[in-house]
Amino acid sequence: MLQTSLSKAALDGTALQFQEELSFPLYETAMKKGLKLYREGFVYNAVLIEDYLVQANVLDGQVYKPVIDLTDLSQNYCECSSSYICPHIFALFFYLYANVGQVGELVRKWSTKRTPAAPKLPKASQVVQPSASVHNWVKRFEHFYDLFLQNYRTIDYWFAHHLCYRFFPSLLEGVPYAGIEKRLYDLHAALFTFCRLVESGEQFQRISYQRSFWESAISDFIGVIHNKCSSFLNQPAPNASLLDESREYVRNVLFAGEGFMVMRIRVYQMVWNALFRGETWIEKEREALQKENSSFADERRIALAHLAFLRGRDEEVSTLLTDVRVAAIPYVLHWMRELALTGQWTRMKTWWELCMNSVNSFFASSHYYKVEITREVLNLSERYTHATGDEKHYETILRALLPYSASEYSHFLMSSKQYKKWVDLHLIAGIEIEEIHRSFLTTIEKNDRSLLLPLYHRGVQKMIQAKNRPSYKQAVRYLKKLRTYYRALGRYDVWLVYREKLLEETKRLRAFHEEMQKGKLLHD
Repeated sequence: MLQTSLSKAALDGTALQFQEELSFPLYETAMKKGLKLYREGFVYNAVLIEDYLVQANVLDGQVYKPVIDLTDLSQNYCECSSSYICPHIFALFFYLYANVGQVGELVRKWSTKRTPAAPKLPKASQVVQPSASVHNWVKRFEHFYDLFLQNYRTIDYWFAHHLCYRFFPSLLEGVPYAGIEKRLYDLHAALFTFCRLVESGEQFQRISYQRSFWESAISDFIGVIHNKCSSFLNQPAPNASLLDESREYVRNVLFAGEGFMVMRIRVYQMVWNALFRGETWIEKEREALQKENSSFADERRIALAHLAFLRGRDEEVSTLLTDVRVAAIPYVLHWMRELALTGQWTRMKTWWELCMNSVNSFFASSHYYKVEITREVLNLSERYTHATGDEKHYETILRALLPYSASEYSHFLMSSKQYKKWVDLHLIAGIEIEEIHRSFLTTIEKNDRSLLLPLYHRGVQKMIQAKNRPSYKQAVRYLKKLRTYYRALGRYDVWLVYREKLLEETKRLRAFHEEMQKGKLLHD
């Protein structure tokens, strides 16, 4: 039994771990709710699933199944996903501890021996502000972050939320800078927070539901950085000394951690587009990147490619991407979006070969994001076609992206009245006649109904192969349509030959022949 499998010594050791965690005010509310759930009898069916790993049901509006690791609380799991020590974990532990000791006495012990709460994170206005210097700003951010970690644990599932909505806003309050200095300070505060998000998020990369949460949090925060970057548009540049300091800290974004690579490079590109203008800054950064001996080789090459893009050296971009070991398509699409945004259509024309090569390489090696990438490429292609009038280009891209572009290609062929290609597309894609919207069939029927004959013939075969009464009835409806078409086309003799051959092939399908008889298709 579970009660005899867990010793008092083991549970006392776990209780000490809980007591240490309760020094963080974040968990006090969870503990109180967990105690309430336990006392109201909402914990049941506890089982030992591995050594020192226990699961139970906890009723809290719905049934949750928390799993507690008695030797390492950081490995706890609960589907409520509120924290690695949530109310349901507390409730389960109290349920287990009740077998070896008094839960009330344990809670009182925790309350009397609790470590005093860490001091509240000070606001920027509460700290003496030195003169404008990126280096000093970052030192202050680091100081605030050390204080922040006294209240919040990086291993907590909600740490990303606390970073974005508690730590970051605290850096922006009461700063005595104005104008361009204030905007640059805010941007560096956002970059510092972004780097901490990347660092702390790496530990969750191998847990799918937590990885998606962190990716979403970081993606949302990139929106904050984008807004900060936008504040520099059509504004005078910061002074040269601040920009020179900034380059190092912006470059650090590339090397903030091993995870979230696309997002790290995106932020680097975004800030460079906003802050640094002119060949001088690009050349200085290129020299610094070439001297970089870090293990982040792909990040370095893509950053160099971005600098080449800013210089208009597109052939150099393609050369640098050749040695990149990761998928290049996210970065190629970023550059093409920049070209479209600035209306550089002539230059953009030279990018389509690199774009489609990158797409094909990615599709050959990955099962993910194919639909999203197809949609992005088609959006760019539509904008390019609208600006240049090159309809042939758009159709070429549509064909190249099949089968993921089948829906868009279908609408293109219909709108451009290429009805034969439209039918061929549906035949190749295996789209059945019953799946096609009636309005499309009506349009083609009015223009050239002979084009629809292969679709209806295939529909008849599919329905007969299903070998059931409803499918036979559907086959008869298709046959009636075929008879009408052949008569209207003056090819009724072809219909008669086809019908006789079909009757011979299905002579053992009595139910099908009965439906043919009901449909008055046996004798004309």
